[in-house]
Amino acid sequence: MAVLDAITQYVAVAVFTGVYNISLLTLGIVRARRTDGSLRGQLRLAHERPVALPLGWSVFVLVPCLNEERVIANTLRCLLDGQPGARIVVIDDGSDDGTSRIVRAVGGDGVTLVRRALPAARRGKGAALNAGLRTVREHTDRDGLNASRVLVCVLDADGRMTPGAASRVTRRFADPAVGGAQLAVRVRGNDRWMLRLQDLEFWALSALTQFGRMATGTVSMGGNGQFSRLSALDSIGPRPWTDSLTEDLDLGISLAARGWTVTSTTAAFVSQQGLTSPRRLLRQRTRWYHGHMSAISRLPELWSRPAVGLPGRVELTGYLLAPYLVTLPASIVQHYAILRALCSNGTGTPHLVPGAAWLNVLAWQCLPFAAYLVSALLYWHRTDDLPAWKAVCWSPAVAMCMYLGFAACWRALWQIITRRGHWAKTERAVEAPVAS
Repeated sequence: MAVLDAITQYVAVAVFTGVYNISLLTLGIVRARRTDGSLRGQLRLAHERPVALPLGWSVFVLVPCLNEERVIANTLRCLLDGQPGARIVVIDDGSDDGTSRIVRAVGGDGVTLVRRALPAARRGKGAALNAGLRTVREHTDRDGLNASRVLVCVLDADGRMTPGAASRVTRRFADPAVGGAQLAVRVRGNDRWMLRLQDLEFWALSALTQFGRMATGTVSMGGNGQFSRLSALDSIGPRPWTDSLTEDLDLGISLAARGWTVTSTTAAFVSQQGLTSPRRLLRQRTRWYHGHMSAISRLPELWSRPAVGLPGRVELTGYLLAPYLVTLPASIVQHYAILRALCSNGTGTPHLVPGAAWLNVLAWQCLPFAAYLVSALLYWHRTDDLPAWKAVCWSPAVAMCMYLGFAACWRALWQIITRRGHWAKTERAVEAPVAS
Protein backbone atom coordinates (compact mmCIF):
# COMPACT_ATOMS: atom_id res chain seq x y z
CA MET A 1 0.00 0.00 0.00
CA ALA A 2 2.86 2.37 0.76
CA VAL A 3 4.27 1.75 -2.71
CA LEU A 4 0.95 2.57 -4.34
CA ASP A 5 0.61 5.67 -2.21
CA ALA A 6 4.00 6.78 -3.49
CA ILE A 7 2.80 6.24 -7.06
CA THR A 8 -0.09 8.61 -6.43
CA GLN A 9 2.40 11.41 -6.13
CA TYR A 10 2.47 11.39 -9.93
CA VAL A 11 6.24 11.90 -9.81
CA ALA A 12 7.34 9.53 -12.60
CA VAL A 13 4.36 10.25 -14.83
CA ALA A 14 4.45 14.00 -14.26
CA VAL A 15 8.20 14.33 -14.82
CA PHE A 16 8.20 12.26 -18.00
CA THR A 17 5.13 14.05 -19.36
CA GLY A 18 6.52 17.46 -18.50
CA VAL A 19 10.02 16.92 -19.82
CA TYR A 20 9.11 14.94 -22.92
CA ASN A 21 5.58 15.71 -24.14
CA ILE A 22 5.29 19.33 -23.07
CA SER A 23 8.78 20.16 -24.33
CA LEU A 24 8.05 18.72 -27.78
CA LEU A 25 4.65 20.39 -27.92
CA THR A 26 6.18 23.77 -27.05
CA LEU A 27 8.92 23.35 -29.66
CA GLY A 28 6.29 22.43 -32.24
CA ILE A 29 4.17 25.49 -31.49
CA VAL A 30 7.18 27.79 -31.82
CA ARG A 31 8.25 26.19 -35.12
CA ALA A 32 4.74 26.34 -36.62
CA ARG A 33 4.29 29.99 -35.66
CA ARG A 34 7.68 30.99 -37.07
CA THR A 35 7.04 29.15 -40.33
CA ASP A 36 3.39 30.00 -41.03
CA GLY A 37 2.95 33.17 -38.99
CA SER A 38 0.27 31.45 -36.89
CA LEU A 39 -0.84 27.96 -35.95
CA ARG A 40 -3.67 28.33 -38.46
CA GLY A 41 -1.49 29.40 -41.38
CA GLN A 42 -1.00 25.87 -42.67
CA LEU A 43 -4.67 25.69 -43.66
CA ARG A 44 -4.03 28.06 -46.58
CA LEU A 45 -2.25 25.26 -48.40
CA ALA A 46 -5.55 23.54 -49.18
CA HIS A 47 -6.42 26.43 -51.52
CA GLU A 48 -3.04 26.83 -53.23
CA ARG A 49 -2.49 26.00 -56.89
CA PRO A 50 -0.54 22.87 -57.82
CA VAL A 51 3.20 23.32 -58.22
CA ALA A 52 5.26 21.30 -60.71
CA LEU A 53 8.18 19.21 -59.49
CA PRO A 54 11.56 20.97 -59.47
CA LEU A 55 13.94 20.01 -62.26
CA GLY A 56 15.88 16.85 -61.50
CA TRP A 57 13.45 15.45 -58.92
CA SER A 58 11.13 12.46 -59.35
CA VAL A 59 8.30 11.44 -57.02
CA PHE A 60 6.57 8.05 -57.04
CA VAL A 61 3.32 7.77 -55.06
CA LEU A 62 2.57 4.26 -53.76
CA VAL A 63 -1.12 3.66 -53.05
CA PRO A 64 -1.72 0.22 -51.47
CA CYS A 65 -5.30 -0.99 -51.96
CA LEU A 66 -7.41 -3.81 -50.63
CA ASN A 67 -11.06 -3.50 -51.63
CA GLU A 68 -10.96 0.29 -51.93
CA GLU A 69 -13.64 0.86 -54.58
CA ARG A 70 -15.38 3.35 -52.27
CA VAL A 71 -12.51 5.85 -52.20
CA ILE A 72 -9.85 5.11 -54.81
CA ALA A 73 -11.46 7.15 -57.60
CA ASN A 74 -11.39 10.38 -55.57
CA THR A 75 -7.82 9.73 -54.46
CA LEU A 76 -6.60 9.23 -58.02
CA ARG A 77 -8.39 12.34 -59.30
CA CYS A 78 -6.79 14.44 -56.57
CA LEU A 79 -3.36 12.99 -57.33
CA LEU A 80 -3.61 13.45 -61.08
CA ASP A 81 -4.86 17.03 -60.77
CA GLY A 82 -3.01 18.19 -57.66
CA GLN A 83 0.44 16.59 -57.96
CA PRO A 84 1.72 17.34 -61.48
CA GLY A 85 4.74 15.27 -62.46
CA ALA A 86 4.27 12.63 -59.76
CA ARG A 87 4.16 9.02 -60.93
CA ILE A 88 1.36 6.98 -59.37
CA VAL A 89 1.73 3.29 -58.56
CA VAL A 90 -1.38 1.54 -57.24
CA ILE A 91 -0.83 -1.84 -55.57
CA ASP A 92 -4.00 -3.95 -55.67
CA ASP A 93 -3.31 -6.39 -52.85
CA GLY A 94 -5.77 -9.11 -53.88
CA SER A 95 -8.98 -7.05 -53.99
CA ASP A 96 -12.16 -8.92 -54.88
CA ASP A 97 -14.23 -5.81 -55.60
CA GLY A 98 -14.01 -3.25 -58.41
CA THR A 99 -10.78 -1.55 -57.27
CA SER A 100 -8.66 -2.50 -60.29
CA ARG A 101 -11.43 -1.65 -62.75
CA ILE A 102 -11.84 1.82 -61.24
CA VAL A 103 -8.06 2.40 -61.24
CA ARG A 104 -7.88 1.63 -64.95
CA ALA A 105 -10.94 3.77 -65.74
CA VAL A 106 -9.85 6.83 -63.75
CA GLY A 107 -6.08 6.61 -64.03
CA GLY A 108 -5.65 5.35 -67.56
CA ASP A 109 -2.05 5.56 -68.75
CA GLY A 110 -1.21 7.98 -65.91
CA VAL A 111 -1.28 5.21 -63.30
CA THR A 112 0.77 2.03 -63.01
CA LEU A 113 -1.30 -0.82 -61.59
CA VAL A 114 0.46 -3.63 -59.75
CA ARG A 115 -1.85 -6.56 -59.10
CA ARG A 116 -1.06 -9.11 -56.40
CA ALA A 117 -2.87 -12.43 -56.17
CA LEU A 118 -3.31 -14.92 -53.36
CA PRO A 119 -1.49 -16.53 -51.67
CA ALA A 120 1.16 -13.77 -51.97
CA ALA A 121 -1.42 -11.01 -51.46
CA ARG A 122 -3.05 -9.88 -48.21
CA ARG A 123 0.10 -10.35 -46.14
CA GLY A 124 -0.05 -6.86 -44.65
CA LYS A 125 0.61 -3.33 -45.79
CA GLY A 126 4.38 -3.69 -45.58
CA ALA A 127 4.43 -6.55 -48.08
CA ALA A 128 2.24 -4.58 -50.49
CA LEU A 129 4.51 -1.54 -50.25
CA ASN A 130 7.61 -3.64 -50.89
CA ALA A 131 5.93 -4.99 -54.04
CA GLY A 132 5.24 -1.45 -55.20
CA LEU A 133 8.81 -0.43 -54.42
CA ARG A 134 10.10 -3.08 -56.79
CA THR A 135 8.20 -1.31 -59.58
CA VAL A 136 9.71 2.02 -58.51
CA ARG A 137 13.20 0.58 -58.64
CA GLU A 138 12.54 -0.89 -62.09
CA HIS A 139 11.38 2.50 -63.42
CA THR A 140 14.34 4.22 -61.77
CA ASP A 141 16.84 1.86 -63.41
CA ARG A 142 15.07 1.97 -66.77
CA ASP A 143 14.98 5.78 -66.88
CA GLY A 144 18.46 6.25 -65.41
CA LEU A 145 17.22 8.29 -62.45
CA ASN A 146 19.42 9.31 -59.53
CA ALA A 147 18.14 7.38 -56.49
CA SER A 148 19.14 10.23 -54.17
CA ARG A 149 16.75 12.54 -56.04
CA VAL A 150 13.87 10.08 -56.21
CA LEU A 151 11.21 10.32 -53.49
CA VAL A 152 8.80 7.52 -52.64
CA CYS A 153 5.50 8.70 -51.15
CA VAL A 154 3.09 6.38 -49.35
CA LEU A 155 -0.54 7.46 -49.57
CA ASP A 156 -3.52 5.59 -48.19
CA ALA A 157 -6.39 4.89 -50.57
CA ASP A 158 -8.45 7.61 -48.86
CA GLY A 159 -5.60 10.14 -48.64
CA ARG A 160 -5.66 13.57 -50.27
CA MET A 161 -2.57 15.74 -50.17
CA THR A 162 -2.69 19.51 -50.52
CA PRO A 163 -2.09 20.73 -54.10
CA GLY A 164 1.59 20.64 -55.02
CA ALA A 165 2.54 18.77 -51.83
CA ALA A 166 4.94 16.46 -53.67
CA SER A 167 6.79 19.46 -55.08
CA ARG A 168 6.96 21.38 -51.80
CA VAL A 169 8.25 18.38 -49.87
CA THR A 170 11.32 18.20 -52.12
CA ARG A 171 12.61 21.32 -50.33
CA ARG A 172 13.11 19.27 -47.18
CA PHE A 173 15.19 16.75 -49.15
CA ALA A 174 17.54 19.44 -50.45
CA ASP A 175 19.51 18.52 -47.33
CA PRO A 176 21.30 15.28 -48.30
CA ALA A 177 21.06 14.03 -44.71
CA VAL A 178 17.25 13.90 -44.83
CA GLY A 179 15.98 10.40 -45.55
CA GLY A 180 12.31 10.76 -44.69
CA ALA A 181 9.55 13.30 -44.11
CA GLN A 182 6.07 12.90 -42.69
CA LEU A 183 3.13 15.22 -43.44
CA ALA A 184 0.71 16.42 -40.80
CA VAL A 185 -2.67 14.69 -40.99
CA ARG A 186 -6.23 16.02 -40.91
CA VAL A 187 -9.43 13.99 -40.53
CA ARG A 188 -12.24 14.92 -42.89
CA GLY A 189 -15.90 15.23 -41.95
CA ASN A 190 -15.80 17.19 -38.71
CA ASP A 191 -19.59 17.38 -38.58
CA ARG A 192 -19.60 14.23 -36.40
CA TRP A 193 -18.23 14.31 -32.87
CA MET A 194 -16.04 11.22 -33.21
CA LEU A 195 -14.42 12.60 -36.35
CA ARG A 196 -13.90 15.94 -34.63
CA LEU A 197 -12.08 14.24 -31.75
CA GLN A 198 -9.83 12.32 -34.13
CA ASP A 199 -9.06 15.52 -36.03
CA LEU A 200 -8.18 17.23 -32.75
CA GLU A 201 -5.80 14.41 -31.91
CA PHE A 202 -4.08 14.41 -35.32
CA TRP A 203 -4.14 18.08 -36.30
CA ALA A 204 -3.34 19.64 -32.94
CA LEU A 205 -1.51 17.29 -30.59
CA SER A 206 0.17 14.87 -32.99
CA ALA A 207 1.13 17.42 -35.66
CA LEU A 208 2.57 19.95 -33.21
CA THR A 209 4.50 17.27 -31.36
CA GLN A 210 5.88 16.02 -34.67
CA PHE A 211 7.04 19.56 -35.51
CA GLY A 212 8.84 19.57 -32.15
CA ARG A 213 10.59 16.29 -32.99
CA MET A 214 12.14 17.98 -36.03
CA ALA A 215 14.72 19.37 -33.59
CA THR A 216 16.20 15.88 -33.12
CA GLY A 217 15.49 14.65 -36.66
CA THR A 218 13.46 11.70 -35.36
CA VAL A 219 9.94 12.50 -36.54
CA SER A 220 7.75 9.39 -36.48
CA MET A 221 6.77 8.10 -39.90
CA GLY A 222 3.03 7.57 -40.47
CA GLY A 223 1.20 5.36 -42.88
CA ASN A 224 -0.33 8.27 -44.82
CA GLY A 225 1.61 11.17 -46.37
CA GLN A 226 4.98 9.50 -45.83
CA PHE A 227 7.95 10.49 -48.05
CA SER A 228 11.27 8.64 -48.25
CA ARG A 229 14.38 9.13 -50.33
CA LEU A 230 14.91 6.08 -52.53
CA SER A 231 18.61 5.88 -51.68
CA ALA A 232 17.65 5.86 -48.00
CA LEU A 233 15.26 2.96 -48.58
CA ASP A 234 18.00 1.18 -50.51
CA SER A 235 20.31 1.53 -47.51
CA ILE A 236 17.84 -0.49 -45.45
CA GLY A 237 17.58 -3.36 -47.91
CA PRO A 238 15.36 -4.85 -50.61
CA ARG A 239 12.32 -4.86 -48.29
CA PRO A 240 12.48 -1.73 -46.11
CA TRP A 241 8.91 -2.13 -44.85
CA THR A 242 8.56 -4.93 -42.31
CA ASP A 243 5.57 -7.11 -41.44
CA SER A 244 5.09 -5.19 -38.18
CA LEU A 245 1.57 -4.00 -37.33
CA THR A 246 3.07 -0.50 -37.57
CA GLU A 247 5.36 -0.84 -40.57
CA ASP A 248 5.56 2.96 -40.81
CA LEU A 249 7.02 3.34 -37.30
CA ASP A 250 9.48 0.54 -38.04
CA LEU A 251 10.62 2.31 -41.20
CA GLY A 252 11.32 5.52 -39.29
CA ILE A 253 13.41 3.60 -36.75
CA SER A 254 15.34 1.86 -39.54
CA LEU A 255 16.11 5.20 -41.19
CA ALA A 256 17.24 6.76 -37.92
CA ALA A 257 19.40 3.74 -37.10
CA ARG A 258 21.30 4.28 -40.34
CA GLY A 259 21.93 7.94 -39.62
CA TRP A 260 19.19 9.44 -41.80
CA THR A 261 17.28 12.48 -40.57
CA VAL A 262 13.50 12.07 -40.49
CA THR A 263 11.66 15.39 -40.50
CA SER A 264 8.30 17.01 -41.22
CA THR A 265 7.09 20.14 -42.99
CA THR A 266 4.46 22.85 -42.62
CA ALA A 267 4.42 23.31 -46.42
CA ALA A 268 1.92 20.50 -47.03
CA PHE A 269 -0.51 18.19 -45.25
CA VAL A 270 -2.71 15.20 -46.00
CA SER A 271 -6.35 14.51 -45.12
CA GLN A 272 -8.00 11.16 -44.58
CA GLN A 273 -11.21 9.58 -43.38
CA GLY A 274 -11.85 8.89 -39.73
CA LEU A 275 -13.81 6.14 -38.00
CA THR A 276 -17.32 6.63 -36.66
CA SER A 277 -17.64 3.24 -34.95
CA PRO A 278 -16.20 3.11 -31.40
CA ARG A 279 -15.50 -0.60 -31.80
CA ARG A 280 -13.54 -0.13 -35.03
CA LEU A 281 -11.69 2.85 -33.57
CA LEU A 282 -10.64 0.78 -30.56
CA ARG A 283 -9.47 -2.02 -32.84
CA GLN A 284 -7.43 0.44 -34.91
CA ARG A 285 -5.80 2.03 -31.87
CA THR A 286 -5.08 -1.38 -30.35
CA ARG A 287 -3.17 -2.31 -33.51
CA TRP A 288 -1.23 0.96 -33.32
CA TYR A 289 -0.32 0.42 -29.67
CA HIS A 290 0.59 -3.20 -30.35
CA GLY A 291 3.08 -2.18 -33.02
CA HIS A 292 4.37 0.75 -30.95
CA MET A 293 4.90 -1.33 -27.82
CA SER A 294 6.53 -4.17 -29.76
CA ALA A 295 9.01 -1.71 -31.28
CA ILE A 296 11.00 -1.53 -28.02
CA SER A 297 12.85 -4.56 -29.39
CA ARG A 298 14.58 -2.06 -31.72
CA LEU A 299 16.15 -0.12 -28.84
CA PRO A 300 19.38 -2.20 -28.68
CA GLU A 301 19.85 -1.55 -32.40
CA LEU A 302 19.43 2.20 -31.91
CA TRP A 303 21.90 2.39 -29.05
CA SER A 304 24.49 0.16 -30.72
CA ARG A 305 24.69 2.10 -33.98
CA PRO A 306 27.09 5.08 -33.89
CA ALA A 307 25.22 6.75 -36.79
CA VAL A 308 22.40 7.73 -34.41
CA GLY A 309 23.20 10.91 -32.50
CA LEU A 310 22.65 11.07 -28.75
CA PRO A 311 19.67 13.48 -28.93
CA GLY A 312 17.99 11.19 -31.46
CA ARG A 313 18.58 8.10 -29.33
CA VAL A 314 17.16 9.78 -26.23
CA GLU A 315 14.09 11.12 -28.04
CA LEU A 316 13.28 7.83 -29.77
CA THR A 317 13.80 5.92 -26.53
CA GLY A 318 11.35 8.21 -24.75
CA TYR A 319 8.87 7.87 -27.58
CA LEU A 320 9.03 4.06 -27.68
CA LEU A 321 8.76 3.76 -23.88
CA ALA A 322 5.86 6.21 -23.59
CA PRO A 323 3.13 3.51 -23.45
CA TYR A 324 4.97 1.77 -20.61
CA LEU A 325 6.05 4.88 -18.69
CA VAL A 326 3.01 7.10 -19.25
CA THR A 327 -0.13 5.43 -20.60
CA LEU A 328 -0.21 2.27 -18.50
CA PRO A 329 0.88 3.92 -15.19
CA ALA A 330 -1.48 6.86 -15.74
CA SER A 331 -4.42 4.52 -16.29
CA ILE A 332 -3.77 3.03 -12.83
CA VAL A 333 -2.85 6.20 -10.99
CA GLN A 334 -5.81 8.14 -12.37
CA HIS A 335 -8.30 5.79 -10.73
CA TYR A 336 -6.32 4.61 -7.73
CA ALA A 337 -5.86 8.16 -6.48
CA ILE A 338 -9.62 8.72 -6.57
CA LEU A 339 -10.47 5.45 -4.81
CA ARG A 340 -7.72 5.89 -2.21
CA ALA A 341 -8.84 9.41 -1.38
CA LEU A 342 -12.51 8.49 -1.08
CA CYS A 343 -12.17 5.14 0.70
CA SER A 344 -9.52 6.21 3.20
CA ASN A 345 -10.73 9.74 3.79
CA GLY A 346 -7.72 11.05 1.87
CA THR A 347 -5.11 9.36 4.06
CA GLY A 348 -1.85 8.79 2.22
CA THR A 349 -2.68 10.96 -0.78
CA PRO A 350 -1.20 14.39 -1.46
CA HIS A 351 -3.51 17.25 -0.44
CA LEU A 352 -3.80 20.07 -2.92
CA VAL A 353 -6.48 21.90 -0.94
CA PRO A 354 -7.61 21.70 2.69
CA GLY A 355 -10.99 20.23 3.46
CA ALA A 356 -12.97 17.09 2.73
CA ALA A 357 -11.63 14.18 0.71
CA TRP A 358 -14.08 14.76 -2.14
CA LEU A 359 -12.82 18.34 -2.45
CA ASN A 360 -9.24 17.12 -2.76
CA VAL A 361 -10.29 14.56 -5.38
CA LEU A 362 -11.99 17.34 -7.32
CA ALA A 363 -8.82 19.42 -7.13
CA TRP A 364 -6.76 16.52 -8.51
CA GLN A 365 -9.18 16.11 -11.41
CA CYS A 366 -8.74 19.78 -12.28
CA LEU A 367 -5.17 18.99 -13.36
CA PRO A 368 -6.04 16.63 -16.23
CA PHE A 369 -8.98 18.87 -17.13
CA ALA A 370 -6.54 21.76 -17.56
CA ALA A 371 -4.62 19.58 -20.04
CA TYR A 372 -7.87 18.85 -21.89
CA LEU A 373 -8.63 22.56 -22.04
CA VAL A 374 -5.17 23.39 -23.42
CA SER A 375 -5.56 20.66 -26.06
CA ALA A 376 -8.93 22.02 -27.17
CA LEU A 377 -7.65 25.60 -27.33
CA LEU A 378 -4.62 24.51 -29.36
CA TYR A 379 -6.99 22.83 -31.78
CA TRP A 380 -9.04 26.04 -31.99
CA HIS A 381 -5.85 27.92 -32.89
CA ARG A 382 -5.05 25.31 -35.56
CA THR A 383 -8.43 25.24 -37.33
CA ASP A 384 -10.88 27.74 -38.79
CA ASP A 385 -14.23 25.99 -38.36
CA LEU A 386 -14.60 25.92 -34.58
CA PRO A 387 -15.43 29.00 -32.42
CA ALA A 388 -13.47 29.44 -29.20
CA TRP A 389 -16.50 28.83 -26.99
CA LYS A 390 -17.15 25.50 -28.71
CA ALA A 391 -13.53 24.52 -28.23
CA VAL A 392 -13.89 25.14 -24.49
CA CYS A 393 -17.06 23.04 -24.45
CA TRP A 394 -15.18 20.26 -26.20
CA SER A 395 -12.59 20.07 -23.40
CA PRO A 396 -14.34 17.35 -21.35
CA ALA A 397 -14.75 15.25 -24.49
CA VAL A 398 -10.97 15.15 -24.90
CA ALA A 399 -10.96 12.81 -21.91
CA MET A 400 -12.51 10.21 -24.21
CA CYS A 401 -9.29 10.16 -26.24
CA MET A 402 -7.37 9.46 -23.04
CA TYR A 403 -9.64 6.60 -21.98
CA LEU A 404 -9.57 5.17 -25.50
CA GLY A 405 -5.78 5.15 -25.22
CA PHE A 406 -5.97 3.40 -21.84
CA ALA A 407 -8.21 0.64 -23.20
CA ALA A 408 -6.22 0.20 -26.42
CA CYS A 409 -2.90 0.08 -24.56
CA TRP A 410 -4.04 -2.63 -22.14
CA ARG A 411 -5.58 -4.65 -24.98
CA ALA A 412 -2.35 -4.37 -26.93
CA LEU A 413 -0.32 -5.48 -23.90
CA TRP A 414 -2.55 -8.53 -23.52
CA GLN A 415 -2.13 -9.36 -27.22
CA ILE A 416 1.64 -9.11 -26.89
CA ILE A 417 1.68 -11.37 -23.82
CA THR A 418 -0.61 -13.95 -25.45
CA ARG A 419 1.09 -13.57 -28.86
CA ARG A 420 -2.11 -12.56 -30.58
CA GLY A 421 -3.00 -9.74 -32.92
CA HIS A 422 -2.92 -9.39 -36.68
CA TRP A 423 -2.98 -6.72 -39.35
CA ALA A 424 -6.55 -5.55 -40.05
CA LYS A 425 -7.67 -3.19 -42.78
CA THR A 426 -9.42 0.05 -41.83
CA GLU A 427 -12.92 0.27 -43.24
CA ARG A 428 -13.81 3.18 -45.57
CA ALA A 429 -16.93 5.27 -45.90
CA VAL A 430 -18.55 6.29 -49.18
CA GLU A 431 -17.82 9.93 -50.14
CA ALA A 432 -19.24 12.22 -52.79
CA PRO A 433 -17.20 12.16 -56.04
CA VAL A 434 -14.48 14.78 -56.35
CA ALA A 435 -14.63 16.62 -59.67
CA SER A 436 -11.47 17.33 -61.63
